[in-house]
Amino acid sequence: MITQILLAAGFSSRMKTSKPLLDFGGVPLISRLLEEFRCSAVDEIVVVLGHEKEKIEEQVDLSGVRVVVNHQYRQGQTSSFQCALWNLNPETKAFLNLPVDHPLVTAWEIDALVAAYRSREAKAKIFIPDFEGEPGRPVLFDHSLAAEILALGSEEPVHGIFKKHQQDISRVTVENPHIMKDMDTPEDYRDCLALWEGRNNS
Repeated sequence: MITQILLAAGFSSRMKTSKPLLDFGGVPLISRLLEEFRCSAVDEIVVVLGHEKEKIEEQVDLSGVRVVVNHQYRQGQTSSFQCALWNLNPETKAFLNLPVDHPLVTAWEIDALVAAYRSREAKAKIFIPDFEGEPGRPVLFDHSLAAEILALGSEEPVHGIFKKHQQDISRVTVENPHIMKDMDTPEDYRDCLALWEGRNNS
């Protein structure tokens, strides 16, 4: 089983409004990402909620999605990732991690990572999408790394594990130039929305 984790528990303080509920083509951003996941090769979707949990549940179709609540969401993104890992299905062999503020990720990148993991041409444990030498999101982790992630302090970034496991990383070539484009501010949101609309209209 391969699980897609979506982190949507944070404050969105710099955005000044809920990132998961930002409008993307007439639907909340989180709904757009969930549709990408549903079209992908993952076996399960886990969404971590916290701040404005009730509002998200009221406005978003979460059918077929396992919702996990991070009551410690104030501690940051790592705590939400850890919350998801504590609640993974025991059959999970690998998991992908994506914060909700990376709105331009598609099922194509997810499928490329899943295919690379399943082929296991190299004995890699971390699979990162790569566009012309630049890494992006989401990142796929073999389940053997879950214990190390769970051992991190809530303020420690997960990417610190990459340094320890440099020999276990596989970069997977994708065609999406926006795999690292994220949104922290209203200006970022406008930029991402323009890119998304331009891609859909091309």
